[in-house]
Formats: sequence, structure tokens, C-alpha cells
Amino acid sequence: INYVHGDKLCVRSWPKGYHDANSPAQQRQRSRMRQICNALPYLKVLLSEGFDPQTKRNGRRMGGYHVAVSTALREWFTQTAQGDTLDLVRLQLCNGARNLPIGLRVESSMGTLRVRWTAPLPWRGAKMLIAARLSSANRWACASIALEETETAVAFSLPKAWRGKAIETWVAFMGKGKGVKTRTQYTPLSAFGSLGSSPKPTPRDNPRAIPLAPARKWAKGHAPRPAQPIPPGCLHACKFRLPRLYCTQKE
Repeated sequence: INYVHGDKLCVRSWPKGYHDANSPAQQRQRSRMRQICNALPYLKVLLSEGFDPQTKRNGRRMGGYHVAVSTALREWFTQTAQGDTLDLVRLQLCNGARNLPIGLRVESSMGTLRVRWTAPLPWRGAKMLIAARLSSANRWACASIALEETETAVAFSLPKAWRGKAIETWVAFMGKGKGVKTRTQYTPLSAFGSLGSSPKPTPRDNPRAIPLAPARKWAKGHAPRPAQPIPPGCLHACKFRLPRLYCTQKE
């Protein structure tokens, strides 16, 4: 099979075999994908921004979200008695390796989620990526916030249904330029707030408040194929329901 991709001529050979769809390896892969589909689609917009696109050896281009899915299959699962389990503690909002800001802390109280750190970030165009999950109902919320040059704290108002309940949070930072991305910090918060003692707020500590809206689950659409008129001279539409294809042979 020959095809043109951009300015290159690509060649694909016929398949030399097939894989059993019910083999243990295939069942394990499907189990992993089911777990991924229960979490990552809620963060599709965030992961598309945090992960860099890649181009495979065959010329196929992968977007940031699919790079994140590929990373999850390799690195975010742990072995348990029930099999491979998606470990949300390992979830990364971006493919960064830089250290997180010094003194980074996530707290919650009275329906407000506060993120604080010690000093302003030294990067141009700094942004914060944040995701939160209501553990009891698998509800997600996420946001990508552009930070001001001197900003060291941001507050988020949680949805009303989340207040007074245990949540999990993920925070990462990124800036303009290649490789300006940090690792992701995971912080579980109990129904009573952050784990451990909270620092006393200072009089000048008055971060801006941003609503953290619930994220919807992104999925592929399944729109029905529109009916196509059969051209003259053709007897039947394609039995496989392929668009613009018709059968010219008599039954």
C-alpha cells in the first residue's frame, strides 16, 4: 500500500499475521484503557496543553492528549491483587521535569481551594495547571490559569456539591519556551481541609478568586451517517454503509 504523507511517499506492507483479541495481553490492555477512559477524558483540554505533540517514525502526528494516554499506559499503572490499576497519584498534568516552586502548598476551607508558594516564578508567561477530583463520585474539575509576574497565591471556588467532602488535587506549572514545565504535585485533602497544620495567613495574603468549574467528559461523537441518493446505473447502496460507495452487481 503506497500513500503520500506531506512530501514523503510511504509504503505499508500487507499484514503478516494477526493477534488473538482474547489473549491475556489484549485483555490486560483493554482493562487499562477502560480505566483511562474513566479519568483522562475529563482532563483532555489540560493534558493537550501540558504534553508536547510528537511525530512517530511512520509520519503519524500524535497530539498532546494522545501522548498523555500513551504515557499513562506505560507509567501510571500499578500491580494489585485485582490486576493493573490506574494509580492517580502518578498522574502528571504535563511532561515536565523541573522542580516545583519552593513552599508549594494546597489547602481547602469553606469551599475555597488555595494554592500558595514562596516566591514568584522566574519564567515568562507562567501558567498554573490545576485539576481536582471529588473522590466519592469521580467528578473532575480543572483549569489553566495565566499567572502575573509577582503572583504567589491563587484561590479557586469549588462547586457547591464538593464543599465539605474529600477531594484530590494535582498542580503543575509551565512557562513559555521549550522544556519550561514542572513535575506535578498530588495533594489529597480531607473533608476538613489540608492534611497537617496550615500556615497563618498574613494581612497582605489576599489571592484572587477563580471559579473552578466541573469538567465534562470528552468523547468521540457517534453521529448517524446522512442518507446518500443512489446515482443512476447503481443498483444497491454499499452493504457496509460506506459513504459515496455503491454496489453495481446483481444479487
